Amino acid sequence: MMMLWLMTGTLCLGFSVSILAHDPVATFEIPPWNFTMLCTLHKQAAVVKERTWQLQPHRNSSSRHSSLHEHVRNANTSHSNNINPNGLHSQDGFSCCLWKEADLHCPANFITDQSIRMNIKCWTAGDLSLFVCNLKPSVWKISKSVKYRIHHLDVLSFDQEEGNLSMYMNDCVQHHIIKCTISSVDLNRKYFIWIELITNSGTFRSPLMSVTPINVVQTNPPVDLQTKMTSEGFFKLSWTGPNPEPYPVQFEVKYSTGIPERIWKVKDVWENSLILRDLQSDISYLVVVRCKRRNGPGFWSDWSEPIQVDVLEITYYPPQVLTTVGSDVTVRCVFYNQTLTTNNVVWWLNMNEKIPDHQYTLINDHETSVTLLNVTSNGQSQCNMLQCCLQNEERNICNFRYAEIIIIDMKSNISCETNGAMETMICRWLPRTLKTGTVSNYKLKYYMKGSWCDNLQVEDENVDIKECPLVINEFYECHIKPINLTFGHVMWLEFNHQETTFKSPPTCVIPMDVVKPWAPFNVDAEITQNEGRLNISWEKPRLPPYKLQFEIQYVENEMEGNWKTLFAVNKTSIITEVTDPCVTYVVRVRCSRFEGPGYHSEWSSLVYTNLADIQVPTTGPDFWRFIDRNPLTKDTHVTLEWKPLTKDEALCSVKGFMLKYESTENITWLEHAGNVTTYSFLLNNEIRSVTVIAFNSIGSSRKNVKLIFPKDNSKAVEVLRSLHASMINNSCVIVSWSMFPLNPELTSFVIEWKSLPNNDEEKVKWMRAAANITTAYIFDHFSPSQQYQLTVYPIFSEGEGQPSSFYLTMNGEVAKTSNDGLQNVILPLIFLSSVLLIGTFLISKHRR
Repeated sequence: MMMLWLMTGTLCLGFSVSILAHDPVATFEIPPWNFTMLCTLHKQAAVVKERTWQLQPHRNSSSRHSSLHEHVRNANTSHSNNINPNGLHSQDGFSCCLWKEADLHCPANFITDQSIRMNIKCWTAGDLSLFVCNLKPSVWKISKSVKYRIHHLDVLSFDQEEGNLSMYMNDCVQHHIIKCTISSVDLNRKYFIWIELITNSGTFRSPLMSVTPINVVQTNPPVDLQTKMTSEGFFKLSWTGPNPEPYPVQFEVKYSTGIPERIWKVKDVWENSLILRDLQSDISYLVVVRCKRRNGPGFWSDWSEPIQVDVLEITYYPPQVLTTVGSDVTVRCVFYNQTLTTNNVVWWLNMNEKIPDHQYTLINDHETSVTLLNVTSNGQSQCNMLQCCLQNEERNICNFRYAEIIIIDMKSNISCETNGAMETMICRWLPRTLKTGTVSNYKLKYYMKGSWCDNLQVEDENVDIKECPLVINEFYECHIKPINLTFGHVMWLEFNHQETTFKSPPTCVIPMDVVKPWAPFNVDAEITQNEGRLNISWEKPRLPPYKLQFEIQYVENEMEGNWKTLFAVNKTSIITEVTDPCVTYVVRVRCSRFEGPGYHSEWSSLVYTNLADIQVPTTGPDFWRFIDRNPLTKDTHVTLEWKPLTKDEALCSVKGFMLKYESTENITWLEHAGNVTTYSFLLNNEIRSVTVIAFNSIGSSRKNVKLIFPKDNSKAVEVLRSLHASMINNSCVIVSWSMFPLNPELTSFVIEWKSLPNNDEEKVKWMRAAANITTAYIFDHFSPSQQYQLTVYPIFSEGEGQPSSFYLTMNGEVAKTSNDGLQNVILPLIFLSSVLLIGTFLISKHRR
């Protein structure tokens, strides 16, 4: 009984169907707008915690039924003590009040530190599936961890005879606002609703509220807003009403220019369209529409998605036409708020070609049209500018706007290739690029026919037409699989634009004729020994099963633009001469069908040759000796200096040099000198000659220069009769000589030069001249302020002849000296200087 009393006190009412029909309970009717609830906890009831709704079971339904009848009667006779005209409810110290208008407030004793103020909006969702109440608390001083519940009772679920009462409870979801929902409501049934707030201080329950969901529907907003020009030259706005539409609705249209600030014009509309007669030209308007119940209560819907209406002085329909060669095209133009006649309209194509008058049609006072006949294209696609102008006497007044006529040449540009495995045919084409991107839904369709391509048809009821899935990257591309290598594949392009399908003329491809083989692999390249030729080998792909022609290209490294090309048929290697076998070569190979159509394969990976010697060096280096005799120790030191070998001489590189000595008894021995250009050794009486030998990874040079050391230079043969020299400029000196009758064994001349006085840093320089010349040019840096000593050595096969030395003075004069005279003067001076030094040393020792 206590729980039944609580239920009756909190709900304020219990009832039966018959009582409701004649004496409805006084409840707060939920309005189709926001309302407010204020709840407070009275001090005398602050100890009451968490009161909840529960129906206690009774022995039989009739006792429960009679109890509800009793409490309904009590509530009806005493509800003024529990519910005030503002919806006030009080029970056990928990009190809430409701009001719909801003000027009605709860009693002053409701506003305490524990008061909770709620702004509430309840409505039926536009899809008619949910009843929703949003609770938005104002600032309060209780914890935010309040639990919210919504209870509802279907009046018709109470059966008078059986006494069954169906009450339901849903928890509310709290985010920025509290959202309470009731699902599966019947729009035309009446429901009793109350909201429960469970806090640490106690449980707050709203007064009993009633609602019929059909009266608080917030419909979905209108959709599909669009405009078109009427025959009177005005814009007609139309839209689609809410979906679902629970009842007839009325509309509200709002539009504004936004200039200088957005001031909306609002019009009430009872139909799904409105003619906008007060728009100004060359201004853009923003238009939105909403709707609500036409008769009876209900919420306004949200505003629709806005549509922008550009009020143009002239509008073209359609503004862009996509067509094919040979078609006829019709375009209309509508002048806003302008009267047209057959005499004041003229059409121009591309601003310079007047369209004949007989192709015009005057539709009404504001609209005209033109038809272009059998349009043509001068390329893949041609964009034409079509303008409708007003003609005033002989003057044309044209607006800057125009319609675009895009003429597409639908000749197929499909190219196909069969992959190297001969399992898939890949077909590509470049899409027709249009400025506005209006082309969509590209498709490639195909079917197979016999072993040849003739009598092509796009439509054929007797064939299985297939559609190839697209891959879009740089090209449009599709992969046809499986394929029949010898069957013709008839294919064409289709694309859709403005509900029109365009088809290209069909083309036919036999997969075997468009094979792109895999690239050759295992490519190898090397320079052969001895011959120094380029040997290239590769392996050919397993498929296709016919003769292949191979294209071989090679180039010296770092010279990518100078490829040389060779061809081979059904081979796997080739050998070719190269200009320089001592450089690195880059090689690549590709293949194609030898006879018949097909594609080249991709190039193989680049292959590089290794640097390697192809033969032993052709010759040893040309060298000369510099002799240094010590007068005190009588030792003679010889320094050999030689020129580096060229690549042609080294074939292809030099790893180092060896000295081959020969004694007077014809005994030879070798000494390793390393990879140097100078080498010194002590000359003794056993060494008769020396040879410098070059070697590489293959072996040693066989043709070498031999230098024979003479035993007595004073007995050498005198060859030169006269010498002359002159300085041409700072970098060139010319030397000439005359000779006594030549000994036939003369092999060459060696010319030495050095500056005077000679510093240790300045080494003696030399050059070799042929035996059959008498004039030589010395190229070096010569200073006019310096003196130079030049010495010419005649060389015989058995040794050196008598050398001749001379001075080159500043003015280019030559002072010839005798080699013997130099020796006779220089050696005694050196000896005398040595004696004087020794004597001075002894005297100083004696004094100590």
